[in-house]
Amino acid sequence: AGSRFPAQLYPAHPHNFTPLRPVPPGFSALDRAVRDVAWESRFDLLERRVAPKYAGEGPGTPRRELQDGLVAGIRVRPVQNPYVRLNAAKRYRLNTWPSRNWAAWSPCRAAVRGSRRRYRLPEDIAPYRDELGEWHPPRVSGRYKADIEKQYYMNSLPWVWANDYFQGKQHFMDREPRGRKWWYKKEYRKAQVAEALKTADAGIEEYRKEKREAKRLSWIETMVLEYAGEQMAAPYVRQRRLPKM
Repeated sequence: AGSRFPAQLYPAHPHNFTPLRPVPPGFSALDRAVRDVAWESRFDLLERRVAPKYAGEGPGTPRRELQDGLVAGIRVRPVQNPYVRLNAAKRYRLNTWPSRNWAAWSPCRAAVRGSRRRYRLPEDIAPYRDELGEWHPPRVSGRYKADIEKQYYMNSLPWVWANDYFQGKQHFMDREPRGRKWWYKKEYRKAQVAEALKTADAGIEEYRKEKREAKRLSWIETMVLEYAGEQMAAPYVRQRRLPKM
């Protein structure tokens, strides 16, 4: 707590971290948002919590979609839906379960559903080693670990304890297209031909020069070299250069 990082412009930022790279030409802010990777410390990101809120749906015209975590109308960050009809079952969880007590909720000491015990994060979701050097499975099973991850998303926090959180994942639009290869190899070949045509004149001239230099010596040039020698015949007889294979 009490990091020295600058606060965000507004708490409902599309991401809980500050993007470093600028928007490259040909890309939009949405393209950057779906590909950006966090760089700040996990504990600094956990301070940017947005507590869940609940609201009833208004009568009449359909409600507008919640704008938190949206870029150009596309959601890039999981956000808790505030428009919830609180029935008896949902009110019981909010009033009884410590995992849904948002006033006392902490990202480093989280409870699980149906239990009053609080677990330390990330110590209790990873395998641990005892004093004898033996390894044991995590104290929190995968079922309840998923519940803690859901609590993070409900508080507008990313799941920072994922192993590949700072590595990021390849966007599906950046992958090599699947299917028959001939249709996109043909387009790639067209692009190669179009690029090669830009330097076609220089390439043709260089090819003709190589062919002229690789041509074997005539009978006269051979006789001059044989009788005058290479040193005396050098200004008058061309030097043959074979192209590199």
